[in-house]
Amino acid sequence: MYAIIVCYKCGRLLLTKAIQRTKACPYCKSRLEVERAKKVATARTAREASALIRSLKSQPS
Repeated sequence: MYAIIVCYKCGRLLLTKAIQRTKACPYCKSRLEVERAKKVATARTAREASALIRSLKSQPS
């Protein structure tokens, strides 16, 4: 299971495994606690999660 989370430092969308405890943001280099981060969506596969991120990024904010 995969989760799409929002970095609480820079606000970018990140893909992570749902069981991970921490994740390094590749954009701002912050170390995030996955449980503390805002979860936007979940997906069964990494491919499905990547497609979700692309569609979320293309939506106007």
